[in-house]
Amino acid sequence: MTEYIVKIAFWLRAFDSVPLEAATDTEVIEKAKTAARIAMESIAYPEHIDTDERREGVIAYIDRIDPDGHEPVIEDVEFDDDRIHGPPAA
Repeated sequence: MTEYIVKIAFWLRAFDSVPLEAATDTEVIEKAKTAARIAMESIAYPEHIDTDERREGVIAYIDRIDPDGHEPVIEDVEFDDDRIHGPPAA
């Protein structure tokens, strides 16, 4: 029997918060957009990661293990239809 490594990739929903001050609701919306962009680019861990809601899975790759190491079999294999970013590109 041949041994394989299957690497699965998926999205997790993460939550973070940022305190802001603003004079109006309109102003806080614009400040929130800027703060959200900064938070999304951060490499810091978010406040919460929801591990119960794994979404948009893909098999990143399957490698065959042989005496000389790993031999690629296939990459980017769609296996579910739970798309959070719309249909996959053709």
